[in-house]
Amino acid sequence: MTVADSQRLRSVARQIADASAPEVLANISQVQNEFEHPQWVADATKAMNARYGNFSATTPRLVDEGVALAGGPPGPGSAPPPAAAAPAQPPPPVTNDETIVFAVGTPVFLVQNNAIDIGSARAEATAWRQILTAKAPLLNRSMASIGRVDVSNFDNPFVGTAWVIDDGLVITNRHVANLFAQTSGAGFTFKLGFDARTPIGADIDFLQEYGSAATDPVTVERIVWVAPDGLPDIAFLKLAQMSSAVGRVKLQLASEPPPAKLPVAVVGYPASDIRFSDQQLANKIFGGIYDKKRVAVGNLLGVGDDNITHSCSTLGGNSGSPVIDIGTGQVVALHYRGIEFIENDAVPIDQLKRCLARARGLLENTGGIVMADNSGGGSNQNPGRGGVTFTVPLKITVEIDDGALPTLAAAVPMHGSAQTPGPGLGPATSAPPPGSPPPTREMTLAAVRTARALLANREDVVAVKPGYRFENGEITDERAVVIAVRRKVDLGALESRGVVPLPSYVDGVRTDVTVASTADLMGLSYGDEAPPAWHTSYKKRPDLPLTRRKTTTTFTVHTGPDASWPVLGPFLASTTKSLVVAMYDFGAVNVLKGVLDAVKNKAETMSLVLQMGGKVHAGDFTDYEAVDKIREEKGDKFNFAPASVGKAGIFDSAYHIKVAVRDRAAMWLSSGNWQSSNQPDVAPLANPADASALRLYNREWHVVLEDKDLSQLFEAHILRDLEEAKAAPETVAGEPLVWVPADLTVDEAAAKPRYFQPLTDTREIDVQPVLTPDNYIDMVLPFIQSAKSTIYFQNQSFNTKTVGDDYRKLLDALLAQQKAGRDVRIIFRSFGPDDRDTISSAKDYGFDTNKIRKQNNCHTKGIIIDGEAVLVGSHNWTTAGTGFNRDASMIFYDRDIAKFYQEVFLYDWDRIGPAKIDESLPMPIVVTAANETTPHPGYVAVPLSEILGR
Repeated sequence: MTVADSQRLRSVARQIADASAPEVLANISQVQNEFEHPQWVADATKAMNARYGNFSATTPRLVDEGVALAGGPPGPGSAPPPAAAAPAQPPPPVTNDETIVFAVGTPVFLVQNNAIDIGSARAEATAWRQILTAKAPLLNRSMASIGRVDVSNFDNPFVGTAWVIDDGLVITNRHVANLFAQTSGAGFTFKLGFDARTPIGADIDFLQEYGSAATDPVTVERIVWVAPDGLPDIAFLKLAQMSSAVGRVKLQLASEPPPAKLPVAVVGYPASDIRFSDQQLANKIFGGIYDKKRVAVGNLLGVGDDNITHSCSTLGGNSGSPVIDIGTGQVVALHYRGIEFIENDAVPIDQLKRCLARARGLLENTGGIVMADNSGGGSNQNPGRGGVTFTVPLKITVEIDDGALPTLAAAVPMHGSAQTPGPGLGPATSAPPPGSPPPTREMTLAAVRTARALLANREDVVAVKPGYRFENGEITDERAVVIAVRRKVDLGALESRGVVPLPSYVDGVRTDVTVASTADLMGLSYGDEAPPAWHTSYKKRPDLPLTRRKTTTTFTVHTGPDASWPVLGPFLASTTKSLVVAMYDFGAVNVLKGVLDAVKNKAETMSLVLQMGGKVHAGDFTDYEAVDKIREEKGDKFNFAPASVGKAGIFDSAYHIKVAVRDRAAMWLSSGNWQSSNQPDVAPLANPADASALRLYNREWHVVLEDKDLSQLFEAHILRDLEEAKAAPETVAGEPLVWVPADLTVDEAAAKPRYFQPLTDTREIDVQPVLTPDNYIDMVLPFIQSAKSTIYFQNQSFNTKTVGDDYRKLLDALLAQQKAGRDVRIIFRSFGPDDRDTISSAKDYGFDTNKIRKQNNCHTKGIIIDGEAVLVGSHNWTTAGTGFNRDASMIFYDRDIAKFYQEVFLYDWDRIGPAKIDESLPMPIVVTAANETTPHPGYVAVPLSEILGR
């Protein structure tokens, strides 16, 4: 992280205080205001500063990746280590106030006799004691169904937490199960243990309480399913049948996603973790008691579709713990990791339910799967072979030598009209008779269902989905069963290892093997995910009308990387009174310096609405650090609010606008954020022969207008956003990111680099302001329908899969124009392995894929109609982007401005060439905001919502 750890810790302390119930907040304030604090407060604050106040300290490490193994690396499935970065100046120290927030606002309780010991937390945490006294019966009914994952023949006696989610079925984390589980040709088996002869044994001990020697172990009989990397951090284990099921009830799952700030409890077994940076500090919070059942209380800080963050104090060993709604006793999430006192992450309830349905399916529909038997303390009589029986509807029995199956590679099938089925694959994988008609959509869907059953337990297979065959990287018209794998390996190389190749046909439909996309890794290619839902509580503002107007103004239309910073820099430097900004990402060093220089005098004010979190490019500040630096410079002259985004927020998934208003008289509007990828400190026009800027930085469209009326209109909307955000709860979780592999040259045809001089003039223009959720559909739908000859569309997003009703109107209008013979050309941003899904979905929707191209670093969101009018702004073409997020654009009904952007579009169209997917690229990497946000070399960071088109 580039943000100082102590700054982030203080920010989290503020979030915890804000999320706390009124009585807990009053309790915190009371202890903070005491004249003399207990000695533990000073001790803990000193330890906090030793950990977080060190100027050269490294970034906090993830600590909830199972139980730490002495001298060993993090467990399998661990995220890449965050990159360390030191702030420019030593941060202010952590104070007693922050320490008290954590200790009093998020205390930890012991469990005795399957009940919360109310008196076991710090005496100062009076409010939480009172809350739990009232709510304890709801929590206590779950205690007997939450256990410690104990292992034998292993380095450590236990590795995490698990709990009963269904009859005889417990759930834990993937990285916990991976310590003792491995794949086989027929499912999952127990790894060989410490003695290298006997498999590891696993039990769930449902007691293990402080001060008691009593135990209640139940043997893990079967490893049902361990989600592959990239899917939620989940695993399911089947318990051996017991003579009595007294007290072993399944925990209730919440029926719907929880709201932010919900009081919750994490019940599990915090371990003494050698990776925790300061053992003295850990002891201050956990009282020196580890490995026993504990209840950590706190609140949900952020609720997203793909991740939930909470404030409960956890350590390694809490992995796999349920996150329980204190008010109902229902589970709302599965804890899987955390950063010490910074953030705790959990899998949301909807993802738990989807994965549970898949585990139930494996138990019910493939009940004949023979897996390792762990009865009798982990003995395994036949670890080398497995059998599986499928009914699909034909019955196929397979015996496979699992020792021949690698876990991370898949053979590309060798297609042929009369291929002999691979060993054990049976008649379902035979080629169709010669002369058979091409498969229909219905035939393909049926074949996909068969293939999913056939390949259910092959770890090299991430997803099976309907699609099209690609040839030499280009889509064809032939429907196919698409098998998504971790990486593609030449058939000959796999044959030399004795690996069974994937089938060439399933039910007479050809297969096509591809590298897994983000949707595949997220488990969203199975068709069983909940239908998307979008929301906004935004109220339209008739007093701030977005009317089309003719105005005489000075304008500068320009592109990035050609003239991004050379125009924005002087725009900021001309500030004399005020700067009002609405932004999605803010971290470029040159832009932050330009802003601070622009408002450095006492008279100047700054107002900012910013979506916090998000991706960070190497060398950039985080949003948190940018805000802190402006606050330190401007004090009460800085009016700030984090954008209200999320399920309980004003906007659906993003405050995606990019607008700055200077002195209430001039404005800058753009497709690009204030990060180094959008606003690099370069001037390519000064060195036009150097193509590196086109490779390294985003294509953006920007505009500057020196127009008082338009500037004040947008400023009024931004300031209204700011005040409404202050009144709304801060609800958004740190948005998960995807690191997308980026070959920055593969799509670029040989062409001389060209950079475009800005177009500047002073005259009358005809302009239509556009905001979402206000009027995008209303303005852009007739704009598209008005085309007589050409529509040139260039956008980071082109989502034709998850489509809401109003957004469908835009897609249908664009498609109708193409069907009517208009020259409709589409450029979307290349996201590596995700490109195949985008192109295939567009073909399914009806678009001519010969008129679609993909561009690296495309961040533009523009449409040009007949070379006469152009839309410029920040709106992604997704349901949320066109209807439910906050975005800003303008339509210029102006031939000169339209021709300027059309020339840029046609240059890009010719430069990038036809859309070909590159399947030599590796899979994307799905991370969360709790991981570091700076991607590995060769990858670019993109918000998950943008990749999935939400």
